[in-house]
Amino acid sequence: MKEQKSKNNTLKCDIDRGLISSRSQWKKLDDENIVFPEMDLDHLRELFFGTYQIKQSETYTEEHLDEEGNYVVQVAPEEDELIRCRIQSRHSNATRYYAWIRYSLSENTITAWYCQCRSGARTVGCCGHIASVIWYLSYARLHDFHPSPGRMRVVQAMEYLR
Repeated sequence: MKEQKSKNNTLKCDIDRGLISSRSQWKKLDDENIVFPEMDLDHLRELFFGTYQIKQSETYTEEHLDEEGNYVVQVAPEEDELIRCRIQSRHSNATRYYAWIRYSLSENTITAWYCQCRSGARTVGCCGHIASVIWYLSYARLHDFHPSPGRMRVVQAMEYLR
């Protein structure tokens, strides 16, 4: 953990220096079209430094699935193993964050992450936004995750009102 704490967030540095453009044409994919490292719950607990983020991930995920039940993910035009998602803040309806995740299929692991939220640049553990994307793509969608019926009714009602 001490080693992780002393590391710089390389993905944040790349974004801040303009090496990764947020304005370029990111390719939108449904989660079913993305190849992402598969992880079990033990690996996720290790990555997130505990279970708190895993428990929060289900509700965050339910809030961010589209009408077809997919997590909308964008892939970088210049790097296949870099994705981003736009995540709604749980505390403010007007606030949205981008969450970026870099991964390696050859090593089957997550190599870096960064979110625009207040705690999104940390390297020991991660924020709930990042955790929800990783949890869903690496575990939940592969284990037949479905949002609760009550949550889906609320989402449908909100979509109807828009």
